[in-house]
Amino acid sequence: MKAGNWFRRATGTTLGILGLILWVTGGLICFVWTLYVLFSIFGLWTIFVGLILAPVTYIASVFIIWFSTGHFPLILLIPYVLSFIGLMLASVGGKIRGEEN
Repeated sequence: MKAGNWFRRATGTTLGILGLILWVTGGLICFVWTLYVLFSIFGLWTIFVGLILAPVTYIASVFIIWFSTGHFPLILLIPYVLSFIGLMLASVGGKIRGEEN
């Protein structure tokens, strides 16, 4: 029984760490890319506004770039979706790992 618990904890921890890495990487790519587009179009003050409203900037990054440039950012959907997949993996890893006794 101990080997099964060890394997379950190791699998859950591995999935959680992988999910967190994907989530942070995808989120930072989207966030920095959005700040760059806002800076190049509107100027320096939009970086400060984007940093103050960081969660809104991240969630609305696809729409911000779309409305700022006039082109739908298909390439931005890859890290955007990857970050949500990472969040789901981290959640599944936590469920698999279970509670400590």
